[in-house]
Amino acid sequence: MTTKFDTDKIVAYLERHKSDLPTLYNWNAKIERLVELGVLSDKQVNEINSLSNYEKELQLKKVVGQKLNITLKTNKDLFDKLCLWVIKDWGGILTANDNDTIKLIEEFLKQDKPAFNRIASSSKVGAYLFPEKNIIYDSRVAYSLNWIILSENAGQQYFPIPEGRNSKMSAFDLNVLIRLKNISNYQPKHIEHLDHKLYINNADKKLFINKKDAYFELNNLIKIINKKLWSGDNEKEQNLYYTEMLLFSIADREIFMDITSKFGIN
Repeated sequence: MTTKFDTDKIVAYLERHKSDLPTLYNWNAKIERLVELGVLSDKQVNEINSLSNYEKELQLKKVVGQKLNITLKTNKDLFDKLCLWVIKDWGGILTANDNDTIKLIEEFLKQDKPAFNRIASSSKVGAYLFPEKNIIYDSRVAYSLNWIILSENAGQQYFPIPEGRNSKMSAFDLNVLIRLKNISNYQPKHIEHLDHKLYINNADKKLFINKKDAYFELNNLIKIINKKLWSGDNEKEQNLYYTEMLLFSIADREIFMDITSKFGIN
């Protein structure tokens, strides 16, 4: 069953920031290895590196995405190397074993509802391959979306947030804020109930989307939001990464400011 959200409220929140996306987006990936992989020439690398971070990213989405789609069908070895580039060089996730990552991607591509484990890695490849139906499910995207749902009363359920490394987001753990907003869900009728080892886990099930459904639900929600948010702009309506980039960009700035201005204990 698809989880229900008030997408108009979510869109209204994002409307405040969408015109600033070209300046808000500050991810600046290292792309030199794409020469070695035969995706770009030295000249193209220099040209792309001279662009703003936003324009650079849009170029990479097109060029790398096209190459991934071609090699998926024609060159498994190069496809695997490009997947590793997306996750490690572009995404900055360096800790995992390469063979394990390749197996992760293979499993991801077979499923409509891929495993939540390492979804921040696997969804990067999925979003590059199929930007019309997949987005990157990382901690920033989920953090921003959950805060909007919470603060705007735009839904009754929230997305599990993958582990992240951002200190501002860690300081204001959104899972805690969600639980506090829904405190009655965690108040036991009898204190003995707190002795149950799965007390919090069972209470969380009412608020958080099951991890096995989370990526499927996220993509479906962003498809609706993206179409409304960028209505009239065919390029942006068709590519979910515009909304994903916006959610990513505002997580530890605009969202952080919003949280710290609205929450307080008297």
